[in-house]
Amino acid sequence: MLQTNRTDNSVNPDTLPPEFRLPTVSLAEAVAFIRRRLSIILLTCLITLGVALLYLIAAVPTFTANAELVVDSKAVPGDAASVSTIVESQIAIIKSESIARAVIRKLALAGDPEFAGHDGVVRGTIKSISRLIGWGKPETESESSVMGYALESFERKLTAKRVGLTYIVEITFESIDPERAAQILNTVAETHIMASMDAKYKSALRSEKWVKDRMNELSSQGSAAQKAVADYYKNRNDVADSADTVNAGTPPSQLTARMQGELRELEAAAESTARTYDNFLRVLRYIEAMQQQSLPVFEAHLLTEASRPLRASSPKVRNVLGISTVGGVLLGIVIGILRDLSDRGIRTSGQVWKELQIACIAVVPRVKSDGVWGKLTTVFSGPAERLPMKLASLESPVISMRNGPVSISMRNGPVSIAMPSTDGERPSKRALSNPTSTDRPRSRNIVRTESPIWTITDAPQSRFTESFLEIKLAIDAMNRSGKRNQVIGITSTQPDEGKSTVAAALALLMAHTGARVILVDCNLRNRSLSAALAPAAAFGILDVMTGAASVSETTWTDSISQLAFLPVGNNSRPIYASDVLTSETLDKLFQTLREAYEYVIVDLSAVAPFADVRAAACALDSFIFVIEASRTNIDVIKRGLDVIRETHENMVGIVLNKAKCDEV
Repeated sequence: MLQTNRTDNSVNPDTLPPEFRLPTVSLAEAVAFIRRRLSIILLTCLITLGVALLYLIAAVPTFTANAELVVDSKAVPGDAASVSTIVESQIAIIKSESIARAVIRKLALAGDPEFAGHDGVVRGTIKSISRLIGWGKPETESESSVMGYALESFERKLTAKRVGLTYIVEITFESIDPERAAQILNTVAETHIMASMDAKYKSALRSEKWVKDRMNELSSQGSAAQKAVADYYKNRNDVADSADTVNAGTPPSQLTARMQGELRELEAAAESTARTYDNFLRVLRYIEAMQQQSLPVFEAHLLTEASRPLRASSPKVRNVLGISTVGGVLLGIVIGILRDLSDRGIRTSGQVWKELQIACIAVVPRVKSDGVWGKLTTVFSGPAERLPMKLASLESPVISMRNGPVSISMRNGPVSIAMPSTDGERPSKRALSNPTSTDRPRSRNIVRTESPIWTITDAPQSRFTESFLEIKLAIDAMNRSGKRNQVIGITSTQPDEGKSTVAAALALLMAHTGARVILVDCNLRNRSLSAALAPAAAFGILDVMTGAASVSETTWTDSISQLAFLPVGNNSRPIYASDVLTSETLDKLFQTLREAYEYVIVDLSAVAPFADVRAAACALDSFIFVIEASRTNIDVIKRGLDVIRETHENMVGIVLNKAKCDEV
């Protein structure tokens, strides 16, 4: 089983209860996301702000004039529904088409370009093309169409609303000309008031005319009835005188029943007409009294006259800039989320644990060279002072494997280790002297280039150096736990992920702390590390393994840190890397290096395309797996880890390399 080791005593976040874990993790992930996608968010903000500025420059400013009307209502106290109905009715009248038509005619707005109907650029172009090819008919603007366009624009610019629960109605009108806006609004208010007064006057005239006509009718009916009764009495008297002359001595009681009936009918009609007239007068006076007391009567007058607006109401600069900024941030967040969803790489140490269930022992930031030797641009956690480094306490030993036993010369005396020779001769002993002997030429010094590994010495307080201190602490933690962790292989999933830089920088840091360290280049397929540190090396590890050269003759040394480096060499013979790495000679070489050095850092080839890591796994104590941040696919990483699981059980952890500064 793959064993993982954590370098600190912090509690695993996944083992915490949700109520203690989720808020912190969510906040950390959100902060990491913002830092990681800050460039995208800022870019989208700049774009939206640019669009907003272009809009502010191109947009035509509009001015809004304001006026207030007061509705004097004599409704029943406490009748809120009646008051609301009256005020809303007034608002509807103000926004009615009749008011709009009256104002448009009075101010001749139909000919104003602001109110005349014009098609947009696209629509106008389409109509022009359709007329040219004969699909459209020539358009002639009639008076009704011109008025229709003016009404549509007028109604869109005019607004009226009630101010709270008061009797005040606020009216506004928008126009590109501030003087025109105030003039139109005052005309609207004046037209509304005049229309209300005219409507009341006409209504009063109609009521008065109806009352007069009704009274005249009832009066005429009463007069006719009274006249009919008088005429009947007169006719009856004439008839009676004639009868007296013809029949003297006949009494009045002997009149016919018919004449008496007619008299009663006439008298009843006259009395009914008189009562109807009196009742109408009483009802008319009662209605007038009730209207004065209870019926709502309203009058509108102008409270605040519209004046010329001093500032443009639109576009509102603050609102446009604020909306564009917020929109840019939200758009940047959306784009960042989409990129995260489409990106299958690993960016943070938390994602390493979440996706792979293996501890991320360090996050190495990306460093860039400025073209000057020894000076690199790094992210500092403090002042980048050049601090004195503690040199190794022991001199680097000299090792020889050519034609005989391996002899290691230490400060206290030579140490001989027997190893079968590679050419079949009988083993012999060869005692090598101190590093000052002639077996180790002083000219084989590691070359300092613009490689990022020298940030360890040039910027000891940088975040780059701190990350390799974390790797060393993880290695030392495994040593304290009793596990053998002396020969450490550095590998990655794919080439060009920076594993050689990680191996060299780690070895250099360990050497600066006083440990005896040797860096071994076992990447037989890509000799970039040897080309950088020992470009003139004539011999290397292949020559040592074949017996063509001794370790002392092939080892290069850094004069400051005493770091030893065993390059590949310039052997041009065709080799099979996996066969070389599985040979017993490599295992014996590493066993020899264990005796001479405290740490043996081995730079291996990548796991995915080659089988070299599986071939050399038996000679190693543990692995460090390097992943390039935001580049290597998670599925490919998992396949590479499966390869290591099959060959070795000890892994120090994963190093996330080339991380951006905001992801460290």
